[in-house]
Amino acid sequence: MKKVDFTTQDGFKIQGCLFKSGSSKAGIIINSATAVDKEYYQAFAEYLCKQGYTVITYDYRGIGESQSSRKMNNANMLSMRAWGEQDFESVIQWSLKTYPDLPWHCIGHSVGGQLVGLAPSNTKLTSTYCVSAQNGYWKNWDTFKKPKLFITWYGLIPFFSMTLGRVPGFLLGGNSLPAPIALEWARWCRNPDFITDNHGKPIRKYFEQYSSKMCFVVVKDDLDFAPEKSVKALQKLYTSANTKRHMIDPKTFGIKKIGHFGFFKRQNKHTLWPMTLEWFEQFSV
Repeated sequence: MKKVDFTTQDGFKIQGCLFKSGSSKAGIIINSATAVDKEYYQAFAEYLCKQGYTVITYDYRGIGESQSSRKMNNANMLSMRAWGEQDFESVIQWSLKTYPDLPWHCIGHSVGGQLVGLAPSNTKLTSTYCVSAQNGYWKNWDTFKKPKLFITWYGLIPFFSMTLGRVPGFLLGGNSLPAPIALEWARWCRNPDFITDNHGKPIRKYFEQYSSKMCFVVVKDDLDFAPEKSVKALQKLYTSANTKRHMIDPKTFGIKKIGHFGFFKRQNKHTLWPMTLEWFEQFSV
């Protein structure tokens, strides 16, 4: 593993890690979940690398090692939308330029699957494998979950953003989140159209242009962050893609709990991780 950085079109320096050993059959970019830094995926990236893949992990602007920028105080440049249009886009372009002979894929965890639909160069991806990637509109959740989500998107996120300038990590299951990003996220999750611009207009251009294969993994016990209805709703946004959906039940694998974050934990190396290889190996034939 070695450190790499990517410069976005709007001037941010995004920090990442490159995992490569010997010759590679393909490249894989791992898009993190919201407020989760790249180190969380290191063991998984090392596993894929040992199976013959070149792998890239990276931190979005405002997260992990991508926080230190001279422009971090510019709220207009801190947005979840920029995670896809700028940050992920810059990683795609760097990957294609640096390793032009490799087919490139993406693994999108949670928001990481949404960002594929925001990157202009997403047509260059051979496939995408989404884990618990969802449409975050709060009414996509079951009735008994909606009160908590209502309080989160209408109350807690705006409150902490306005008072602290960040949303504490304990609310998110990861790092703290800069206020401009958190407020945009909350605005999306309150809107039936979900990913929208500042005027409430749906952002769909790059969702609709993506035409490669996609697998949407639904984790059966991930009811808090990505229930099946929310995954289906995101899948529908990729209107031109060749999509499939796959349900994972922890009981099938003798696992007590997977939830939203368990898929990438080291203990699932021999149970869950091989499924990603099955997906990518079909493109290596």
